[in-house]
Amino acid sequence: KPHLKQELALSIGPDSAFEILYGGSRGGGKTDAGQAWLLYDYENPALRSLVVRRNADDLRDWIDRARKFYRGKGEIVGNPPEVRFHKQSVVRTGHLKDENAYTKYQGHEYQRILIEELTHIPTELQYLKLIASCRSTVPGLKPQVMANCNPDGPGFSWVKKRFRIEGTPTEPIWTRDEVTGLMRVFVPARVEDNPTLMDNDPNYIAMLKGLPDGLR
Repeated sequence: KPHLKQELALSIGPDSAFEILYGGSRGGGKTDAGQAWLLYDYENPALRSLVVRRNADDLRDWIDRARKFYRGKGEIVGNPPEVRFHKQSVVRTGHLKDENAYTKYQGHEYQRILIEELTHIPTELQYLKLIASCRSTVPGLKPQVMANCNPDGPGFSWVKKRFRIEGTPTEPIWTRDEVTGLMRVFVPARVEDNPTLMDNDPNYIAMLKGLPDGLR
């Protein structure tokens, strides 16, 4: 059962926003929300999804968690790993470790693209080249991008600007792209929005509170 902020992010369909950015701090339940989001329409055999992080090795934890999250619905196969659901839909994994990595996905069609740790992608141009592959020729499958992030990394400035993030927001921020007219939304989620972590790991919460100003 999703927590309230996860439920809010998962309720935003492609008709409402083309891009969803979720999180903004540690412990907000970002990975679980993204893996749940990939289950929309997973029973449609034509569905093709892509999960990307800047470095492919950084997806190891995501894959380990996916094995448990999708147990009974699919299996992890191949190298690079893929989630192959029993209904024949597929979630592929990839990276954006250099300026030309996006060419791996040129010509592909992905109705869902999930980006882990968006602020680790240095430039907005790399992001735009990637999401150019988020499209659909399948009736009933509308394309959508979901990303998550912490407030760090080389792409922090462009992500803040693109999603109009200022200060420490507590409510969603909606933006209409001036060029495309498409909507995007930032749904903030902090550790306080994750009662599972708050209740089960008080030492982690204490550690976060003990970090020095700025880092905390």
